[in-house]
Amino acid sequence: MTLPINTESYDYKYNKTLNEDVNLVSNTYGKFDLDMDNGDYVNVTGVDSLENACIIAIMTRYNELKKIPTYTGFGCKVHDLIKGNKHRLLKFKIETSITEVLENMRRIKKINWLKITEDDTRSYKVVFNVTSINDEIVQSEMVL
Repeated sequence: MTLPINTESYDYKYNKTLNEDVNLVSNTYGKFDLDMDNGDYVNVTGVDSLENACIIAIMTRYNELKKIPTYTGFGCKVHDLIKGNKHRLLKFKIETSITEVLENMRRIKKINWLKITEDDTRSYKVVFNVTSINDEIVQSEMVL
């Protein structure tokens, strides 16, 4: 069984190169989960799919999927960084790790900007803006 797709949408017609995926929804704390509707996954295409792919790539630990040959070396090293003590270079290392993951995505042409802010707890807010391979702009935010 395949997920229902809106074949009349702009993204489906003109942004197929950005792929399709299961939609992710964020709660008030910036954590993500799969979007469900009547017990079935909600599918997204185009720009929304690219946003999901970026979030998934950042939220997946580096080499977490190494048992699947296609995904060897996939993921982000940021998870090991945020466990450690805060120091002056930590934000730079987090930014570098996330930038590396986004640069390795074939669907991204350019990273326009990436901003990382920290709060009083051990959380970091990540906001990024990228240009896709077909010149669509995607902006998203998440909490690590």
